[in-house]
Amino acid sequence: MPARSCLSIPMLVLLAACGFPDSARGQGAQVAKGVQFLKSRGPETDPGQAALAALAMIKAGVPKDDQALQETVKTALRASTSDGYAPARSGGADIYETGVACMMMANLDPVAYRPMLRSAAAYLIGKQKSNGAWDYSARTGDTGDCSISQYAVLGLWEAENAGIRVPPSVWERAARWYMSVQRGGGWNYHPDAPSPPTVSMTAAGTGSIMICRMQLAPYKKRRSRPISPLLTPLIPDSDLAEYRVGLTDSQFEQAIGQGIAWIARNFRPGQDTLFGPSSYYGLYGCERVGGLGEQDQFGSVDWFRVGGQYIVSSQGGDGSWNAQYDAIPNTSWALLFLTRATEKSMARIKVERLASGTLLGGRGLPENLENLTVAQGRVVVRPMNGAIDEMLAVLEDARADGTESALSGLIDRYFTSGSLALKPYKDRFRVLLLDGIPSQRLTAAWALARTGDLDVVPDLIAALEDPNDEVVATARYGLGLISRRLDGFGPPPNADAEQKRASAERWRAWYESVRPPELVD
Repeated sequence: MPARSCLSIPMLVLLAACGFPDSARGQGAQVAKGVQFLKSRGPETDPGQAALAALAMIKAGVPKDDQALQETVKTALRASTSDGYAPARSGGADIYETGVACMMMANLDPVAYRPMLRSAAAYLIGKQKSNGAWDYSARTGDTGDCSISQYAVLGLWEAENAGIRVPPSVWERAARWYMSVQRGGGWNYHPDAPSPPTVSMTAAGTGSIMICRMQLAPYKKRRSRPISPLLTPLIPDSDLAEYRVGLTDSQFEQAIGQGIAWIARNFRPGQDTLFGPSSYYGLYGCERVGGLGEQDQFGSVDWFRVGGQYIVSSQGGDGSWNAQYDAIPNTSWALLFLTRATEKSMARIKVERLASGTLLGGRGLPENLENLTVAQGRVVVRPMNGAIDEMLAVLEDARADGTESALSGLIDRYFTSGSLALKPYKDRFRVLLLDGIPSQRLTAAWALARTGDLDVVPDLIAALEDPNDEVVATARYGLGLISRRLDGFGPPPNADAEQKRASAERWRAWYESVRPPELVD
């Protein structure tokens, strides 16, 4: 990626790229108007559209206790009861509705909605066809619908990340079906029909295969050495041992690579023959591919810049966007694109694994077991309440009790208040990163990266040469977030001292090329 990224992109863009609740990536006014439109219309629509509108509001940073959001959620779940989830529609529309409802509940409150999430995930799994696809009920035989299938995959992905187990065979069957119906790198709506591929459906196929690969990855890992909880979903060893993935890495890479190349060749929003009847629908699909793959470009195409320009230029006076499928879905898809919704989900998943990884299987449990609770299917520590000063005081004392609770509280405050909660304490985190024990250095690297400020880059570069591999990995990921070069300059996992030093030098060269005058010594 050219070195222009950290100079020409406003800091708000960088913060949103790191998963902060600041919603707009430079389009704050457009996002705010779109949110107001959804607030005014969301409670009045059907459950499927309401779930999509609620998801877009959540990703745009609307507080979870907002009255309009709560009313929209109530509409989305109006067919459900305290006993479990039920869609209001049938015939194929139920798959859309259930998939988006899973996404909404997982992002709203996965603990409170756990029974409904489990019920909704079971519904989606039960609707999967033997060939691995999902489809309209009126279409019988060995068929499938690329659009419906992608929302089933999305819903199950968010459900599994919230602690609901999805059998690995579900992921492999879905991936095999998508691979079997790819044509020339692209996908169309119904592979048994003669219609040409579109960007919307190619993004659906590519993104779905990327999710399936991600969820199957733990089953492909060798168990001969420990796997970092930062890198893999938290799946019991017994499950890992009893399933063998038949698809190879090269099969996944080929299908995904061809899909991205097809999108890059045809990425022209507004052209229905290429994108499909709603460019906003397709752009949200492309955002998922970019977010899942952690890439800013498809080939030479800066997909976020090009797509964002189209969205901003086509917003209506009432704050909505409209095309086929009506204003509420199109406005929701436009907002999900502008707020980089998938990127936020990826950041949340990684942070949750960082927060809870040391507590798995009884390892690292605090002495005061009264602070333990269970969330999303695993043991975690109750977040510490109070001021961040108090949390930091606990974290700074390597002998103090309650460090896990303080770390959980710090992460909880970050997701509540964003980067502004961490910025005033950068110097204290710097001290921890320089002089702390490994767990303190790991916390400090995580926190400094999520301030989103360029002035912490030298500290994170220095941490690339830390003797602890998890500190190095956290610093490397943080530099990728701030620079928006998520592939970055390494170092690779388990790097030796020379590799760490070489990567640090490459990061320093990048920093020298982009830092503004006020950060020059």
